[in-house]
Amino acid sequence: MKKQILLGLMAMMVGFSACKKDLVKTPGTTPDKAKQKVNVVDPGFVNELTLAPRQPGENFDTYLGNWGGVSVKMQGTPVWDHAKYPNLVNGVPCMGYGYTVGDQNMITTSNAGGQDFFIVYVATASFDAYVLDFTSNVGSLASAIINMLPDSPIITMPVASDFVKVTYGNSGAGYVAVTGKLIRITSGTSHFAFTTVGYPTPAPVITPPPPTTYTMSFIYPAGSNYEYDVNVTNGVITSIGGLNIVTYQNFPAHYNSGGTWTPIAGTTHYHITGLNVTGTPTANTPVTFTFTGDTSDSY
Repeated sequence: MKKQILLGLMAMMVGFSACKKDLVKTPGTTPDKAKQKVNVVDPGFVNELTLAPRQPGENFDTYLGNWGGVSVKMQGTPVWDHAKYPNLVNGVPCMGYGYTVGDQNMITTSNAGGQDFFIVYVATASFDAYVLDFTSNVGSLASAIINMLPDSPIITMPVASDFVKVTYGNSGAGYVAVTGKLIRITSGTSHFAFTTVGYPTPAPVITPPPPTTYTMSFIYPAGSNYEYDVNVTNGVITSIGGLNIVTYQNFPAHYNSGGTWTPIAGTTHYHITGLNVTGTPTANTPVTFTFTGDTSDSY
């Protein structure tokens, strides 16, 4: 029966892309020892990762950690969203590149909100159900994070432990799979750590999208040398400038009120209606008018 379980475990490896290292040595390997390792995690524990010396020929970093009594190796330098988390604070979500465990332990990772979540488990008859539940729960967390990322600032991030369990399985039977996630921390030397899924995630810094700004130009009176440049930001007129297109001299212009504009299909121009403007194209002779017509240029 033990041999059947281990063979089934190896078959499921492809479906879940779990990382392994010497997973099954012999059918006689004692899984009880591995079960005991996985079942001793402290739910409030934070384990700082240690940067290992590079071996000859390596061009990547390797970090060593421990989770649930199981040694975990992570290859590659973790990455995070520098725009949302420009400063080093505890709990910043990170992503690594590859995870490996030894013995009969296995590790499967899943990502939500730019953060690695992982589950460490052993060769048991019900491990496949643990991983299915885990990946489904992380998927629900990812959806919750995506739904919180429209244009408005995020005040409170979803709590991962509301979606992902700290452990999966039957502790009474000794079949327990332990979850965790990868974060940045302010203490230590590597500033990367494994922690429980309930560790708070700080609110990101939200950078507002750049304003939509453009300029519409029209000639008034028609056929004259006087161009009026209407500056628009996010659909609102912010200013109007005047330019003599022959002498290239600016003249004062002022937006008074009104004005609607719609794009002219197939062109870069707009049709303006009811725009009230005062301009002084010639010295000491202000002219107030209402413009309705097409733009001569827009950019």
